[in-house]
Amino acid sequence: MKTEDKGFEEWWSVNKQRLLNENKEYRDAVSTYTMSSGADWLLFGIPVATGIICIQSITISNELLRWLVCLIITVAVFAICVYVKSLSNPHRSISEIEEDVKRQSYEDYLTGKRE
Repeated sequence: MKTEDKGFEEWWSVNKQRLLNENKEYRDAVSTYTMSSGADWLLFGIPVATGIICIQSITISNELLRWLVCLIITVAVFAICVYVKSLSNPHRSISEIEEDVKRQSYEDYLTGKRE
């Protein structure tokens, strides 16, 4: 897709969110990232519990260093949980869907079907 057309890029930046929200696949993919079930809450509660356990069990004499290590561990566990949640997503990635919507919008823009 060649979208170096400045007019299209300006039009896309103004209409992007509306066009994406009109796309059912995009709306469905975005909705899978919301916390809608107990398993979702569990996946995001695990890092909090991990942080609490770490802060109590790590025996580093320097308090600041202990907090820093716990923060790093908690962020790593959070990243793993987000990755696990993304694996359960049955849809294509949001960026792929957005690229398709942009490509279709560009074709419509070129043929004069834009709104």
